[in-house]
Amino acid sequence: MFASQYKRALVTALVASAVSFSQLVNAAQPVTVEPVSQGQLTSQLAVNGTLHGKRDMIITAGVSGRLHYVAEPGLEVAQGDVLVRMDTLPLELEKARQLEMLKRARVNLRFQKQELARLTELAKTSSAAASQVDKVQNAHDLVLSDIALAQVELRVIEDQLNRATVTAPFSGIISKRYHRAGRDVSRADELLNLVDIHQLEARLYVPVKYLSYVRTGQSLPVSAGNLDAPQTTTAQVSAVIPATDPRSQTFEVRAMLDQPGESENQQHWAVGQLVDVSVPLAASNRALLVNRDALILRKQGIHVVKIDASNTATQIPVTVGQGQGQRVAITPKPSHQLIAGDRVAVRGAERLTDGQEVEVQN
Repeated sequence: MFASQYKRALVTALVASAVSFSQLVNAAQPVTVEPVSQGQLTSQLAVNGTLHGKRDMIITAGVSGRLHYVAEPGLEVAQGDVLVRMDTLPLELEKARQLEMLKRARVNLRFQKQELARLTELAKTSSAAASQVDKVQNAHDLVLSDIALAQVELRVIEDQLNRATVTAPFSGIISKRYHRAGRDVSRADELLNLVDIHQLEARLYVPVKYLSYVRTGQSLPVSAGNLDAPQTTTAQVSAVIPATDPRSQTFEVRAMLDQPGESENQQHWAVGQLVDVSVPLAASNRALLVNRDALILRKQGIHVVKIDASNTATQIPVTVGQGQGQRVAITPKPSHQLIAGDRVAVRGAERLTDGQEVEVQN
């Protein structure tokens, strides 16, 4: 009797346990979901660049002669300020000589005109030979040519006098002086290095395999200095030069630094300074992107769990591509569909099976 009651109680407990287990298995599992997005993955290529003045130039002597004044290195100049002044005394003397030559030619011209007019009248009455008229006419024309040549020579001297004073073509600073005042130089000799400190340009060299990622007008982050207090700004790509260096297999990119505001220090950056430049590399194709936490790794492969409108789970096998931060690109395997906007589980999906109901908690 006692044994029979014990068996009935044991059977009842086993049945209750089975029912409870079945209810537990079939209960909706709580999950956290995020939508699938579509976009381009971007990464950053860190390269080094060097700052240059946009209009940096070497000032040469305007004319041959002796230097009378040469600006000092470190002098900040404005556009139009005098940088070089040559000794103009030899040119002024040459100008005076040409003026006298022109004066003499004009006096001679006046005489030749009178002589030509007199002989022309005499030739009408056969009182003067035609050869005499031709001779005076020739002398008259030569004097006119001498006057024209003297006028051209005066223009040349005026141009040399203007070139004897070299002014700054733009505002900047003198970084180097090659010759001091008192030295005789020729016209092609280098005298000063004028640096543009107001329009700085970063020049960097990027591996040629990234040529398709860089375009004119692109914004590049620029930084320099120590890690505790870095100097940062942005630069706009002004030129992409698709000429590859055979050794380094790189091409040159030039980017103009943003102009500092009135409250910023104009000397924050220096010409010749090394800077760190981040070149954004955006993938050309748009891909499906999911949170890395949505990936379920198994021996048979990788899948994500799609949660449909009725909160039912479906396993979608995927191929994983490149990633950036918490986002990763995926491609559904053939015969499986996943589009942008679909929900995938990012929490609580490890034990979900196809067709299982879930409870979305977000």
